[in-house]
Amino acid sequence: MELGPYLNAHAFLRVERPPTLWEADADDEPLLRMLGEMIAAGLARGAELSAIVLRANNVTVESDEEERPPAVGDYVVLSVLAEGDWLPECVWSPNAAGGATLVNADLDAAARGAGVRYAYTRQENDIGSVTVFLPRLST
Repeated sequence: MELGPYLNAHAFLRVERPPTLWEADADDEPLLRMLGEMIAAGLARGAELSAIVLRANNVTVESDEEERPPAVGDYVVLSVLAEGDWLPECVWSPNAAGGATLVNADLDAAARGAGVRYAYTRQENDIGSVTVFLPRLST
């Protein structure tokens, strides 16, 4: 799935992306649902829509020496950053033991439906984020 048109459609947010963004191995509808839930999570923390940042990147994981996700491979990584309380921080994968939920039940279900392989939340000072790793579409 080519994300460029969808990122352009979210121009009401501050969008940050590389000049060339890989295609994600995801179907349109589940990915858009997940993206909407990521934005909703930022709004739920009190951020104004115009202050939310949507960041997209290409990421290659070359080593999993610690045997933790994400697995070795190429990923399209999407992050939503917003002011507010994103605590507690979490590390998530669809197969993680312990039944951890990614932010809330709606975002968790959307991430699973979109095929997210790994995700996490972070808090730095007043800004928090949720970041998801989607597999790169094989070419």
